[in-house]
Amino acid sequence: MSLSTSSSSPSDPRTEARRLLTDAISTYLQSCKDLAAATERATETSGSIDTQARRKAYQTLTELGDQVRLAQRRLVTAAKQARRVMPVAELEEVAKKLDKRDTTESAAVLVKAALVS
Repeated sequence: MSLSTSSSSPSDPRTEARRLLTDAISTYLQSCKDLAAATERATETSGSIDTQARRKAYQTLTELGDQVRLAQRRLVTAAKQARRVMPVAELEEVAKKLDKRDTTESAAVLVKAALVS
């Protein structure tokens, strides 16, 4: 994830940074939604007598959990890169607009933590 722009599409570095951050947040949020839905399905399946179905549900949860962690890392990286060209307040504003959750897993909290470290 580089903030450099290609010669075919000249772009303001700040606009590009905002786009990369927005994409990273969107991907993270979608991964979280997918994991939440899979968790519900796995909960329903957990009472099933079908061990194959339970095994598949667990495997799906594991894979989606990995995707969420990867999306988190990409979000943190995007925030750190965007920090080079955008003020912290603007980065946090972007995250808060896209993720309205008030939890420790929200994009705003992840962005803020990334900028502190």
